[in-house]
Amino acid sequence: MKHQVLLLIVLLASGSSGQDKPRHVGWIEFFGYAGIDLKKVRAALPVHEKDEFRAEVFAEKVERLGEAVKLLTGHAPSDITSICCDERGDWIIFIGLSGKAIRYNPRPGTTLRLPGKIVELYERFIKVNLEGVQKGSFGEDHTQGYALSEYPPLRSIQLEMRAYALSNEALLRDVLKSAADDQQRTVAAELLGYARQSKAQITALVDASRDSSGSVRNNVTRALIVLAKSRPKVAAQIPAEGFIELLLSGTWTDLNKASNLLDWITKSRSGKILAQLRRREVLDRLIEIARWRSHGAPAGYILGRIAGINENRLEQLIKTEKVEDIIRELEAKGLRESSELFTRPGRTASISAGMRPGVFVNIPAIRNPHN
Repeated sequence: MKHQVLLLIVLLASGSSGQDKPRHVGWIEFFGYAGIDLKKVRAALPVHEKDEFRAEVFAEKVERLGEAVKLLTGHAPSDITSICCDERGDWIIFIGLSGKAIRYNPRPGTTLRLPGKIVELYERFIKVNLEGVQKGSFGEDHTQGYALSEYPPLRSIQLEMRAYALSNEALLRDVLKSAADDQQRTVAAELLGYARQSKAQITALVDASRDSSGSVRNNVTRALIVLAKSRPKVAAQIPAEGFIELLLSGTWTDLNKASNLLDWITKSRSGKILAQLRRREVLDRLIEIARWRSHGAPAGYILGRIAGINENRLEQLIKTEKVEDIIRELEAKGLRESSELFTRPGRTASISAGMRPGVFVNIPAIRNPHN
């Protein structure tokens, strides 16, 4: 089981866990729960929505969550990821109860490395990114095919990354493909997103979307999302198949990034891609994601396009958090047979259209992305 703590703002930005203030758990969401009674799972968890704790005790909470899930289901969760924070400054916890075994690329074996100053540049990028989020600066400009923050200190670092990537794209591609060290590939993945837009850039990023490291997969898919947002012609160059498969992963960052990228790819309403998304297991996973109260909107858009809902109406359904209307249209049009996921009892679903979609930074296990 993989545990990730994303955007651990206070621990990382303040540099002192002792200064951390307690935060509430806003939402606890699940995926991979077909055939599992979520009410029983929620009741059995040692952490509940509205509980309050400091970031410094989160690792202990994760262990207890994992033990509770294993006791109830008979197996460990596929993933437990916490992100900080929602619009109220609360934790959001995602728990994977199952997931398909994805065939990732074998770990590379070379000692190829980036210059130390570039790794330091990336570490500054992570630190200042978190600082910007803490100050409420979420906005980014993606029109050029790479991300530029509205937060001036972060924007300055991103422009440094752009300058380096323009002059060193071949090295970045080589490190991303061949370096044995996960951090080296993670840094190369981020910086390659700032290189000159080209077929070679897209191919290298797509190939690395099956990297054995979740941090690398997160960064390359994030770069592809930014590219896809910049121009429809670019989005059309990104093959959807591999990212459709990643929707079935047991890792939250795979689901989060794959659904975001597929949202932009499906704006063209390609019949071939929408047909691939109609597979039962894929639709079930998209429904699970769309019902999240945070980070579910991209899956809602994808489901609406599969159902043939007009884009203007779909936009309204997302904004008014009517994900169940979208799901019912899928069933009514015979695009998906009725199942427990269509009629899942419990709380009203919300796709949280108002959540800012934007800023994670993947810092492995106790360090972590970007959205």
